[in-house]
Amino acid sequence: MEYWQVDVFAERVLAGNGLAVFPDSRGLSAAAMQELTRELRQFESIFLTPLDSPDAFTARVFTVEEELPFAGHPILGAAALLHHLHARAEEASWRLELPEKQVRIDTRRDGAGFYAEMDQGVAAFGQVLDTARANAFAAAFGSEPDPRHPAQVVSTGLPYLLLPVTARGLAEARQRESLDAALAAIGAAFVFLMDVDAREGRTWDPLGVVEDIATGSAAGPVAAWRVARGLEAPEERFALTQGRFLGRPSRLDVRVDADGHVRVGGGVQLLAQARLLPPPESLG
Repeated sequence: MEYWQVDVFAERVLAGNGLAVFPDSRGLSAAAMQELTRELRQFESIFLTPLDSPDAFTARVFTVEEELPFAGHPILGAAALLHHLHARAEEASWRLELPEKQVRIDTRRDGAGFYAEMDQGVAAFGQVLDTARANAFAAAFGSEPDPRHPAQVVSTGLPYLLLPVTARGLAEARQRESLDAALAAIGAAFVFLMDVDAREGRTWDPLGVVEDIATGSAAGPVAAWRVARGLEAPEERFALTQGRFLGRPSRLDVRVDADGHVRVGGGVQLLAQARLLPPPESLG
């Protein structure tokens, strides 16, 4: 069984957000997928299984802690690899079926790599936090809230608390406590800190241990939030940045169509190809 290492939201290799992609994971149990993700130590790994149509695959995404119902950079990275493996044309389109969502991704060859863009659908806007609760979340990161903009839960498949902070607050942020219970109470799974003026953000895993380099599942909600606030115009592409504080600066292109559908795209580079040895029984 082969797997690939790719870099997403990257204009060159060894940039952007790393990802392990298993293009044909038939025979692997969910437990095996979780074990392999922990072994590879990527923020996320994605496991594909072919469907009847040549452009359609099921997809399961795992972090080192758990399976996710939806994710951004794994979907884009997987689609770019599918283009490399299965398409001769310059442009192609793919359908990935996740446990709770179906996503369409367009890909094209772009220099030595690929460019992939997904339609994340229409964003769902959730709870707007009052000042006291927003300040409490900011304090959990040792951060300074930006009082000009409200903190709000927004989702295009994975609910984020979008938390505006100052530029200094973003630079100095470190998660200092578990937020699972507080996030569950407002219907969110993660916190995404935003410097609104710089279009830059940061987020961590649920335990606050590992910072994500570039978060496609948050980019869609951020784009929808910015358009709803009048900070960006509908149907105009703009870029978000992330990963600077990890030495992996990444660019996430976003656009909100007139019908409200959110599109997230970026460059994908293929880095390495590997093969698993005949698996032990635990991987069955």
